[in-house]
Amino acid sequence: MSKKLKYLVGYDGGELSVRAMKLAIKKLKALGGGTLLMVYVVDWSEFEVISVEELSIRHSQHMEHLESADKDLMDPAKKKFATEGVTIKSFVQVGHAADIISALAEEHKADQIFIGHKSSGLLAKFGLGSVAYGVLQKAKVPVTVVP
Repeated sequence: MSKKLKYLVGYDGGELSVRAMKLAIKKLKALGGGTLLMVYVVDWSEFEVISVEELSIRHSQHMEHLESADKDLMDPAKKKFATEGVTIKSFVQVGHAADIISALAEEHKADQIFIGHKSSGLLAKFGLGSVAYGVLQKAKVPVTVVP
């Protein structure tokens, strides 16, 4: 019996992440099914200089964002993309998206990462957004960047 594949998709509900989800599901189904790990990251920079009061407020806002992202973004997406032969698991975490996506792929032994890209700034010249570029630099498995 062949190994069931496990793909990880960076998902934020935008058009590019939806395209990444659809491609990952299509490939999983074509290869006999498997598990799709859907990841949403609430961005957080530990290098910002903020006061204790601002930190407390920021923490509270992140906790609210985590709860609403699971209920308002991930649960509907799991229903929308539910298909026979593909198990969908979702993760909502706080941190730098490239770090979280790469770490979760390694932790859950994903076979491949699928991610959309948003091009702006210097990296736009290369056709990549900073998250996609970061994942390409950090990932230990193949990465498919979906335009």
